[in-house]
Amino acid sequence: MTLIYHDVYLYDIEACHYTILKNMGYNLEVDGSDKLQRNIYIGKLMRDNPRLISLLRKTTISVIDDYLRENKVKEDEIILRQYDGLILTRKLYQTNLHIPFNIRNIFQVFIFSIDRKKYIALDNSNNVIVKGVSHQYDKMNQVYHKLTQLTMLNREAIFRNLDKLKQSFFDNSDLHMFAIPIDDKRVKVLLKRYGEVTMSRSAVKFVSSEDIDKTKYFQYYIEPFTKSIVLEYLNN
Repeated sequence: MTLIYHDVYLYDIEACHYTILKNMGYNLEVDGSDKLQRNIYIGKLMRDNPRLISLLRKTTISVIDDYLRENKVKEDEIILRQYDGLILTRKLYQTNLHIPFNIRNIFQVFIFSIDRKKYIALDNSNNVIVKGVSHQYDKMNQVYHKLTQLTMLNREAIFRNLDKLKQSFFDNSDLHMFAIPIDDKRVKVLLKRYGEVTMSRSAVKFVSSEDIDKTKYFQYYIEPFTKSIVLEYLNN
């Protein structure tokens, strides 16, 4: 089972439910370019008409099935099927049936977690995309960026640098690396003796690096992806 891919393509139905309803002739009294207001408006429509939920779900599945069929996509070319999109190993030649199915991103590197429930990816603008990981934050995304770049090295260098990355993480004394944002004013920190503690951002400087349970951070945020990299390159 492949866990790491290079040069893959993300396609989806832009503003999925809004686009489908417009295509069906619904008169939608909301600005389609305003994502928040669009989602609130359609959410209220579904609340007031529960049958709409099933209709939208079935239509979304049908639209994507149509694109798979029209483009003769093979099963092994599908990396991930999402609710309103696909991640594929190749480009589609037909993307404009009754509802457009546009390319949204191209990933240089795509890494599944070991359980295939999460992924990290590096796009062609060198941005890291993270899906399935709750409580994401910028400092941890910097580690993910390093992980994606490791896969471009040779086998020996990958394992050597995985060890360096792990050691660097546990040696890291930057307290902000371990401050998981809750909102603009508060963060949570995982401590060895007290578990998860919520505090103000300004209070983080009073925490000792030695008191932080870095093992828990590593196990949750990083290890699911390092395991994938190890498994992938041990088998090659």
